[in-house]
Amino acid sequence: MPTRKPPARSNKSQIKRLESLINASKILNTTLDLDKLLALILDLAVKNLKAARGTIYLIDQTRQELWSKVLKGKDLVEIRLPIGTGISGHVAKTGKTINLKDAWKDKRFFSGFDLRTGFLTRTMLCMPMRDRKGKIIGVFQILNKQRGAFAKEDENFLEAFSVHAALAIENARLHQDIVEKEKIERELEIAGAIQRKLLPKELPKLSGYEIDAVARPTRLVGGDYYDLIPLKNGNIALVIADVSGKGVPAALLVSTLHASLHAYIEAASDLSLLAARLNGVVHENTEAERYITLFMGILEPQSGSLSYINAGHCFPFFLSLGGSSISSLSATGLPLGMFEGVTFETGTVTLKPSDVLVLYTDGVTEAMNRAFEEYGESRFQQVMIRAKNQNASSFLGSVVADVETFVSGEQQSDDLTMMVLKRVS
Repeated sequence: MPTRKPPARSNKSQIKRLESLINASKILNTTLDLDKLLALILDLAVKNLKAARGTIYLIDQTRQELWSKVLKGKDLVEIRLPIGTGISGHVAKTGKTINLKDAWKDKRFFSGFDLRTGFLTRTMLCMPMRDRKGKIIGVFQILNKQRGAFAKEDENFLEAFSVHAALAIENARLHQDIVEKEKIERELEIAGAIQRKLLPKELPKLSGYEIDAVARPTRLVGGDYYDLIPLKNGNIALVIADVSGKGVPAALLVSTLHASLHAYIEAASDLSLLAARLNGVVHENTEAERYITLFMGILEPQSGSLSYINAGHCFPFFLSLGGSSISSLSATGLPLGMFEGVTFETGTVTLKPSDVLVLYTDGVTEAMNRAFEEYGESRFQQVMIRAKNQNASSFLGSVVADVETFVSGEQQSDDLTMMVLKRVS
């Protein structure tokens, strides 16, 4: 009976590599955290190829860059390089593996890292990482084989391993997208709740006047805000504002404005000084890129006199002489929070019977249809003139209906907020 020959050494090596690949695949399924996963992938690649160290770059298709995270002290920092730059960039661009016995002899090699750190790169295996469709999603860069140069079997292992790594990265990214989406949706719910809480629960009754208002938030939830505040002397404050940005930060800034306004307005003897005070509060409590546009007026119901400040807000429209004349109340100062120490001027207008004051945010004039056309001030003025003889509620309804007809169901990026004040006697 013939004796069985022992397996060839190469077969043993292949079996061992296959076992390593199976074990590596199992380990990759232990986390969906992308940073942890990339560290695991790199560790497995370096150990199985018996190398000193390495880097995994992922491709940012939008910016056409490779990016990776590396340790700087105790912190992970992101590094980026353009596709086509250096050996890794060349592999990302061409999709071809590069196996170097002496990296310093390759003109594409960037020696700056070695010179800064004292690490000496000798051998290098650089290979594209492809997803299931064959698309390059990243690059392996493995450095300094412990003995000799990287062999063909090292390339074969890394190529097989990259399929499992790419799948794990794809799963981690999908998980990351789901988590981020849930986070955004939760933030929008919170922002919407804050916004609704700050709006008046009911509009005040004012003898000789009709008042109506609407606030329709988009899915993105901006920072629109309106208010009507009855004062002890019988006057009433009318406020409309728009905070830059979306979501929770914008809603929280609206909350700050609301609290400050209600705290200071009763004791304020001068609107311009009140606006300056509000500007200081907003400036101290926000980042440099955030600001609030604000229109604030104090109406003396008996005389119809309205004193106001306009801090960079959309110019309100004033329909007088039974709607035959339409004018706008221009800005009297910069938006709140942009700069410290800003001063404001006060404007005055008098409402007579049948006059209408229309306050609004840019969600009205910038409402957009599917052809990317804006609703605009011209359409806005035309529908107001047509509705001039209607009561405040119908007037408001006519404008909103016209905007809705114009956008024809197209999702909007900004809230639609509007207030109508009409003097009837």
